[in-house]
Amino acid sequence: MMRLLFVHDNRFEHGADGHIYTSGTFPSALWERYLRHFDEVCVLARNGRNKGAAGAEIRADRARVFFQFAPNIGSLWGAAFNWRTSRARVRAAVAQANAVVARLPSELGFLAAAEAERQGKPLAVELAGCAWDAAINHGSPILKLYAPIFFHRTCRAAARAPLVVYVTSEFLQNRYPSSHHQISCSDVEIVPLSAEDRGRRGRRLERLARGGLPQLGTIASLSPFYKGLHLAIEAIAQLRAEGLHYPYAILGPGNPEPWRALARSAGVEDLVRFDGTREPGAPVRGWLDDIDLHLQPSLAEGLPRATIEAMSRGVACIGSDVGGIPELLPRAQLHPSGDSRSLAETIRRLATAPDLVASAAWSGVEQARLFWPEMLERCHDEAYGRLRAMAEARSGGCGR
Repeated sequence: MMRLLFVHDNRFEHGADGHIYTSGTFPSALWERYLRHFDEVCVLARNGRNKGAAGAEIRADRARVFFQFAPNIGSLWGAAFNWRTSRARVRAAVAQANAVVARLPSELGFLAAAEAERQGKPLAVELAGCAWDAAINHGSPILKLYAPIFFHRTCRAAARAPLVVYVTSEFLQNRYPSSHHQISCSDVEIVPLSAEDRGRRGRRLERLARGGLPQLGTIASLSPFYKGLHLAIEAIAQLRAEGLHYPYAILGPGNPEPWRALARSAGVEDLVRFDGTREPGAPVRGWLDDIDLHLQPSLAEGLPRATIEAMSRGVACIGSDVGGIPELLPRAQLHPSGDSRSLAETIRRLATAPDLVASAAWSGVEQARLFWPEMLERCHDEAYGRLRAMAEARSGGCGR
């Protein structure tokens, strides 16, 4: 029996029905990439809360996947009072596993990576974002002070891990280099655009060509400041001042009230809509099929799954120039990070030129082919097949 331990700071929710729920980042289908190579997966994450009526609706648990929880150590209070308890739980979980995946940057992930090295357990680090950019742009003065330490810990973990899986092709590799085996592989889940879907997108593009108003949208969590939703709302307000009244929809978990207040103060509350969450797969694809321009105005990113999903549905995309976004979009569809005026200008240039929207839409569909399931399965299998082989070599060719 080969057991994989997966460690991250994600906060799951406990349902009254006994199941574990997520806001969307770690749906039950995600664990399949690990279960193809390991008999079971143990997920170690932050203590979650009980799921309320308005809580997450997406199941995270499934057969052969088990959950353990540790106290939060991602704050000053948590680090001061919970660190020993969390370290003990990480240490015990690593001891019971044949191999470890530490998803970084995350505090529990750092503990797991160090503990796997101490116990001599095969380790893969998944580098899913930039520690420096996330901390500097979080909005908290304390996190800004912590940014150099966060950056150093991520650099050290990537440099020491025997296997690193990067979600970008270049950006994270250059910022957090590995001296060991490394694999580039996004963790997005998309499906190829069918002929029926192409027809539907074509009809939306024809509507724009006839003078229809473009629908703008963003898929993002409402919690992190660094997703740049404030910049999008500011850009919508600037465009309204010019007489361009573009509706903007946001899909993602979190409390919308602070963002509604911002939209109200900017004079665009009637243009900004919050659509909550959708189940991964068809419901999210259906939402994207009603969007004409997807905005990714992030202050920090790895490789944004939302942008790739939007591209795969024929949605023209605009993004900031941070992280791996320039690996996805041409220069004409990028704006300087943190600059709402430049974002507004980029939106205006595309939204007022239906031919540019159509060109960006179909180019995005072709670019998204790089992330079709068979392509990603190949690199996932390379990564976790290698980790399984490392675990077998350590245990003498058989499970525990």
